[in-house]
Amino acid sequence: MEKNGLRETRKQMFAQMEQRLQEMHPKEKDRMFYYHSSEDRIVLSHALFWVMTQLQCLKGKIRKERFFLLLRQYQEEMLDAFLEEDDYFPELLRYCNILFETLPTILMSTGFRTDKDARKLAAISVVAAGYGGDMDEELCNELLDDMDFHYNKVKCRKIEGMLPKLMKMVESEMEGMRR
Repeated sequence: MEKNGLRETRKQMFAQMEQRLQEMHPKEKDRMFYYHSSEDRIVLSHALFWVMTQLQCLKGKIRKERFFLLLRQYQEEMLDAFLEEDDYFPELLRYCNILFETLPTILMSTGFRTDKDARKLAAISVVAAGYGGDMDEELCNELLDDMDFHYNKVKCRKIEGMLPKLMKMVESEMEGMRR
């Protein structure tokens, strides 16, 4: 399929998903990124999630699930477009936001409710969205400025360096979910 045809198909598919999300969360303040102070914070939350969900960080069957792989693919495309200052960036960010907001509904489905990796993925999403939105402005800018390309792949080295700290936050979140 040609590039414009694919983009039009994406646009239609995500418009339907967004409509369903709007029905589930009619109030704007119930949306995942409503309290983020800027678009940069939303991008950072996606970058955190993208790094924290590298395949070596998740074991089990969840890492092979289509919804998860699709979200990671869109996040990588969006981060690439962000770095390249591509005109397609706002649309890709919108798609990532829709997929990210759909994630809790998918993870609460009966097939995933008892899966340990699904709970870990839910905790990662909470930490990534929360920490990305709440962190110190200076650190936020530093992490965004650090994102770059390495061998034609998006790299977030400083976020990767923070993985031990971030995963401790995930463990704490999982502990809170058990209570």
